[in-house]
Amino acid sequence: MTDQPLPSESPLALIAGRGDLPVRVAQRCVAEGRALHVLVIRGHGDPDAYAALNVPVTTYRLGEAGTARDYLRTHGIRDLILAGGVPRPSLMSLWPDAYTARFIARVGMRALGDDGLLRAVMDQMAAEGLTVHPVQAVLSDALGPAGLLTMATPDDAAWTDIRRGLAVGRALGRADVGQSVVVQQGLVLGVEAVEGTDALLARCGDLRRAGPGGVLVKLCKPGQDTRADLPTLGVPTVEAAHAAGLRGIAYQAGASLLVAPEAMAARADALGLFLLGLEDDHAAEAPPPAPAPPPADSDAPLVYLITGEPSGDLLAARLMAALRDRLADRVRFAGIGGEAMAEQGLVSRIDQRELAIMGFLEVLPRALALKRRIAETVAHIEASRPAVVVTVDSWGFTGRVAEALKDRGSTIPRVHYVAPMVWAWKENRKHAVAARVDHLMTLWPFECAYFSPLGLACTHVGHAVIESGADRGDSAGFRAAHGIPADAPLLVVLPGSRRTEVGRLLPVFREAVAQLAAARPGLRVVAPTVATVAETVESALRDWPVPAVAVRGTAAKYDAFAAANAALAASGTVSLELAMAGVPHVIAYRVNPLSAAIFRRMTRLKYAGPVNLLLDRLVVPELLQETCRPDRLVAAVAPLLDGAAEAEAQRALLSEACTRLAGKPDAPPPSARAAAVILDRLG
Repeated sequence: MTDQPLPSESPLALIAGRGDLPVRVAQRCVAEGRALHVLVIRGHGDPDAYAALNVPVTTYRLGEAGTARDYLRTHGIRDLILAGGVPRPSLMSLWPDAYTARFIARVGMRALGDDGLLRAVMDQMAAEGLTVHPVQAVLSDALGPAGLLTMATPDDAAWTDIRRGLAVGRALGRADVGQSVVVQQGLVLGVEAVEGTDALLARCGDLRRAGPGGVLVKLCKPGQDTRADLPTLGVPTVEAAHAAGLRGIAYQAGASLLVAPEAMAARADALGLFLLGLEDDHAAEAPPPAPAPPPADSDAPLVYLITGEPSGDLLAARLMAALRDRLADRVRFAGIGGEAMAEQGLVSRIDQRELAIMGFLEVLPRALALKRRIAETVAHIEASRPAVVVTVDSWGFTGRVAEALKDRGSTIPRVHYVAPMVWAWKENRKHAVAARVDHLMTLWPFECAYFSPLGLACTHVGHAVIESGADRGDSAGFRAAHGIPADAPLLVVLPGSRRTEVGRLLPVFREAVAQLAAARPGLRVVAPTVATVAETVESALRDWPVPAVAVRGTAAKYDAFAAANAALAASGTVSLELAMAGVPHVIAYRVNPLSAAIFRRMTRLKYAGPVNLLLDRLVVPELLQETCRPDRLVAAVAPLLDGAAEAEAQRALLSEACTRLAGKPDAPPPSARAAAVILDRLG
């Protein structure tokens, strides 16, 4: 079933059961400025937990569905989120009102199983014109990631228990019984039924055998509706597993909710448990290979590259290609990267998506996990003994890796590519940069003036967008490949490369597109995307009001640019790519309101977009935070999409910006200049 995007403007109702999860959903909604009503299920949720949030809170018995429906209608609420545990009630305990009694009479035997009852409830809500959204529509970081979250790892015996738990768990799911299994030394100590995971773990503590502890395996049921009742784990789960004598927890990645995952991982580390996300229920056929240092049987120097987001991934990939042009097979690569670096042969140690975070408050929930990743990366660098470490952009992560290497007395040369924007935020941050790295490569010509006086070797290599190929897309080929008529207006939509960006911008962009389409029935949309958010974008586009397609890869993106009439984009480097392609565009952005307030207090910049910064004037409209509204986006995009005078005027200024950015016409491309700096370090 396709999840519909969560509207940003309309009120939302939270149906709250027990546990911390609904409280966290409410806190995130309030932080993001959503209009929220909390309907607490009496006897399960705690209404006092929401007292400090200053939102309407009311309570209902499970059997008062008719009264709850009337409340939603009175307040014009059409969108719901169900969160928190609710044990399946007996008919006697419901005390159903007339509405609930009619529902029970109609569903009959379907209500016997947990999933059957849930499906019947969902169908009834849809019949009432209500849309149920998943918890992850608000808590975008709540879905448990794949891979190991802890320092402890499962050994061969633990993997045997995991495989056994998966086999039993799949059978439980097919029978619509439960989601959890506890296995020790191949023996099933217990399975979850109506009592829930905590009671299961308490029961299994009395059944444990001598020897290595067992494993809790938690799975989503086959075909389970992802909008409610996903497997949920939190710090109490970790503590209960430890109390039961277990040594680890394995959950289904992407189909399990983790409440405070960083706190869970920290607590598991403290207790010596492993916490493992399985990519799917086949992932445990064999243990995943542990990251290992690159082979040392070669005299070729090893270049260790680290970047945390797609823009840095492209820079690093071009640098890798330029080094190969000079050294052929006499160079090796290791580190952390994304799709573009993978095409150049890099096997990334971790999924780059873990590091793609933007905003002050957005980083806080991931702080412990990032700290752990920094320690792992530093240890891997020291084991690999590279000739040079090249950190690319993502200073929040890469700068801390460089700092940790310095603090450990590492003598490995450290080169950073893309200067932190000290000229935009805190200029005194330049001292931290100079202290942590040995050489800095900058994109903008004026940046070296901030760092060279501090004794930091600095080289302006130029902006990589110059050699991106953004201006060489195939318009006719793209339209033909995607069945877009030559005369159809085409809007490129670029909601960002981070999950938080996409989660905030896609619903607003969708409503803007709906308004644009009302006057342009032939409108088409294409959304170039990247691996970090591709599944989210592709899923969301299925529900858009016009034909919309997501494309992956740099070549497809630039072909889309060539075919486009206009673009609506998240603020960032992509604005320069659109400028290279000559696409009139509007930039938009939203972060947590408190993050935005902090940004505004820190920055001295008049503009957010790189084209506007380069020309020191408002060339590309900027609709940020409270101005990032569908009506404002429509007003800015419509004349560009229709080819009005504003479109031609912007194209001329975009061309001027690109000329300034390129500098001398005979200069080597930026990747070649960057490669020369690294070659000097390699000797």
